[in-house]
Amino acid sequence: MSEYFPPEQNREPEENPQPDTGWKNEEQPVTPPVTEPEKTQDPPTYEGGWYRSGPMPEQNPVPPQPPVYSTPTPPTPPQQPKKGGKGLITVLAVIGSVAAVAMLVMLGMSIKDTLGGQPLEPDTGISEDAEDTVNDQAPTLHITDWADEDGGLSASEIIEANNDNTVVITTHQMRTPSAQYGYGFGSEIMTQVGEGSGIIMTEDGYIITNWHVLHDEDDGTQYDRIDVALHNGKVYEDAEVIGADQSTDLAVIKVKATGLSAAEFGDSSKLVMGDRVIALGNAGGLQWSASQGIISGLARDVYEDTGYSIKCLQTDAAINPGNSGGPLINNRGQVIGINSSKIAASGYEGLGFSIPINEAKTIIDDLLKYGYVRGRVQLGITGYTVNSNGYKGFVIQAINSNSVLKNTEARVGDLITAVDGEKIDGYGALRLKLAERGVGKTVTLTLLRLDTRTGRETTVTVTCTLVESRQ
Repeated sequence: MSEYFPPEQNREPEENPQPDTGWKNEEQPVTPPVTEPEKTQDPPTYEGGWYRSGPMPEQNPVPPQPPVYSTPTPPTPPQQPKKGGKGLITVLAVIGSVAAVAMLVMLGMSIKDTLGGQPLEPDTGISEDAEDTVNDQAPTLHITDWADEDGGLSASEIIEANNDNTVVITTHQMRTPSAQYGYGFGSEIMTQVGEGSGIIMTEDGYIITNWHVLHDEDDGTQYDRIDVALHNGKVYEDAEVIGADQSTDLAVIKVKATGLSAAEFGDSSKLVMGDRVIALGNAGGLQWSASQGIISGLARDVYEDTGYSIKCLQTDAAINPGNSGGPLINNRGQVIGINSSKIAASGYEGLGFSIPINEAKTIIDDLLKYGYVRGRVQLGITGYTVNSNGYKGFVIQAINSNSVLKNTEARVGDLITAVDGEKIDGYGALRLKLAERGVGKTVTLTLLRLDTRTGRETTVTVTCTLVESRQ
């Protein structure tokens, strides 16, 4: 499972920091000198922590004192309390004292009247002859009974229905036992290097998973052996890789088996925010672990952090290393997503991502039929998006040996700013513009070149013919 880490927060700024993209405006903003404001007299403080907000008090103010009563007096309307701490407490104390006196007076009246006959009715201040004002048209508040149910299967029913079509994948690589310590003595042996999950697609052994479950993400090489374990304990060694697509992080493998339990796939386009979902898989090496959550977001573009060129579902169902390639299941027990990544950083919780099955279908069908995704164009470059200091586009970080830009004026470090004169603001826009043209079409790219020593900018245009990607 891919994990990506947002930039560190609360980093102490460097003195006169400069952007590290290499793309800077020639004119830097001038910061006016800061004039230290005149100091004002601090609000006076008083013993006991009392203070007054608002206007400054007169010199030598005296904190409010509680009133002293010599004889009970009839209650008087309390004064409007002023803003402040102890002042409010004093007013409340006054009200409390008056209420106590009034209580004694009322109690005395009640006792006196009881001794003399019937107790007096309390004076409500309303005349018996007064007519009530009633709004016969007034609405009433209606409260509807509810239950925390969505009409689907229970969590246990969903898990039971999908345990048999969820598999655990272990990957192995030929390595020397001491290679992990920095030296290579000894003979190579098959060593387990990773774990993931998968979804049984057909009864005869086709299984869906992630590209990164089957490959070393550092160099892109495929692992030497892939084993598949079923929920019933059966293990199939050395699964065949039918096709794998790094751009969408999808892959299909096959084991030699028949009569397997295939998953039922649901329509992910019908999902809405708040739909209940369950993630199932090999979470942290704990096989057939389940977690429950909801759909937290739809069509999240996470390319800049994961490299995926496909928009993902966001969920707060716990997704951990080992869940990659496993199913995200709706309340009907149908697989609607392929778990793929999460944000793993301090301060972040419940941000997992899953490839929607409707988006994955076209990719998976091509992998099954051709072994790669047909019709996808490529420039044969790698890079990153820039959107700062007034510059927007895609920076060329490397030009591959089979790139269509290999023998053009394009150079590493150039910023692609437009396709056929249409401006782009990053990888997503560049990918979309190229896909609209299609394989075999000729396009003109506008490149901006910046000399970091002199600050000189040069605009270059290159023309190339798009080719099909088979990776």
